[in-house]
Amino acid sequence: MTVAATASTEAGVAPEIIGSKIRMVRRSLGLSLQVVSERTGISIGLLSQIERGISAPSLKNLVALSTALGIRTGWFFDDGRPGEDGDRDLIVRREYRRKIVMENGTNMSKELLSPRRDGALQMFILTLEPGGSTGEEPYSHPAEVGGYVVRGLLDLWLNGRSFVLRTGDSFSIPPNCLRKYANADPQQPVELVWSIAYPDRM
Repeated sequence: MTVAATASTEAGVAPEIIGSKIRMVRRSLGLSLQVVSERTGISIGLLSQIERGISAPSLKNLVALSTALGIRTGWFFDDGRPGEDGDRDLIVRREYRRKIVMENGTNMSKELLSPRRDGALQMFILTLEPGGSTGEEPYSHPAEVGGYVVRGLLDLWLNGRSFVLRTGDSFSIPPNCLRKYANADPQQPVELVWSIAYPDRM
C-alpha cells in the first residue's frame, strides 16, 4: 500500500471526501490552485487530481495543505472535533476552533466558529492586533456580512464612509459593498464576531 493510500483509505475516509474538503476550503478562502501550489510545493496538476479524488494525498501533502489552508490535519478525516457523529455539524468546542489563514491584511487572525465550512451561515472570531488592518485598498464580497465588536475600537469604512465602532457596537455590510477596516487602538487588540451569509447555499 502506498503512503498516499495510508493517509486516506486506512483512516476510513475516501479520497473523494478529502479532495472535496480541500476544494471547499480553498474556494472559500478565495485561493487559486496556483497560490496553494506555491504555498505547499505540490504541483497544480497533482492538486487538481487530489481535489477531484483521482489521487489520494500523502500524509506529507495533507500536513502541507492543512498548514497552507489554516486548518487541522485531523479535520480531513473527522472534521477535527470530538463527540458523537450527530453533534459534529452542530457544535464547535472552543479548543477545536479552526484557525483560518488570512490572505489579505496584516496583524490579523481568524478562527472559525461554524461547525461546517460549507454552511449558508459562517461565523468567525476576528482579532486585529495593534496596527492590524485589511490594508489601504478597499475590497468587496458577494455575500452579506454582519459583525459585533466584542472588545476594542474599530475603524470601519463602507463605500467611502468612515465609522468608529466601540465595544458592544454592531454593523451590517450589504453584498458587494466596498469595505476596509482597521484596529483604531494603538495599544489594545480589537476582537469581533464576524458572520457571513451565503444565500446561494440556503
